[in-house]
Amino acid sequence: MNAILGNQPVTMSSREIAELTGKRHDHVKRDIEKMLSDLGEDIPKYGGIYLDSMNREQIEHRLDRELTETLLLGYSAPLRRKVIKRLRELEATVAAPRPLTTTETLIQMLTLQAEVERRQAEQAKAITAIDARVERVETAQTVLSARPANSESIVHIRRRIWQLYGLSDATVDAVMRQSPYAPKPAGMVRNEHAEADGTTYAVYWKKDVTATFERFVAECRHSAGKLYTHPYIEGRFKLIRQE
Repeated sequence: MNAILGNQPVTMSSREIAELTGKRHDHVKRDIEKMLSDLGEDIPKYGGIYLDSMNREQIEHRLDRELTETLLLGYSAPLRRKVIKRLRELEATVAAPRPLTTTETLIQMLTLQAEVERRQAEQAKAITAIDARVERVETAQTVLSARPANSESIVHIRRRIWQLYGLSDATVDAVMRQSPYAPKPAGMVRNEHAEADGTTYAVYWKKDVTATFERFVAECRHSAGKLYTHPYIEGRFKLIRQE
């Protein structure tokens, strides 16, 4: 039986590069992110997740041969030689995969099954989080006649957060709706404008909103210039960090 994964392109992880070169993993990741930024590449595209010794999710990067060799241009000749030698070994394995033993086949099947179960668990967790947010909104349906002091609507939130961090309305909305730690509404307020026809809008405690965006900004990763990324936001977005 041929190797199941034998036809996939060869890549090398930042962890393996760190191990081969004797460098700290965080330093290798820093070098990779700078290189990808200089090349105009989308850094999250090359990101991956692994579990550390304490079973915590950590970020690594995976590079193809071209990007790996580009990264090595900044390293010494002995380090380049180690990594390139390992790349050739990986390519040789892919080019001529040996038949798998029964044990190896079983291990790969169990690994694939575990990956499927992990993804299903993540989906279930996401659905649970969505249900929880819906429940928070539903339990906040007491309609108030006026906006409470120290609360703000999404319109006020967008304006204030833009002044603080330069985040666009779309990014603010995504944080308020997609992040698992988004604040729950303080209540629903009746819109008293004549054309509102009795509709309501949600308001949030200002302190909760402030804490949410302080946490969000702290978790953002720099991409290039004023552009940043975050696991809960698709693509890159503008952010101005306060010094």
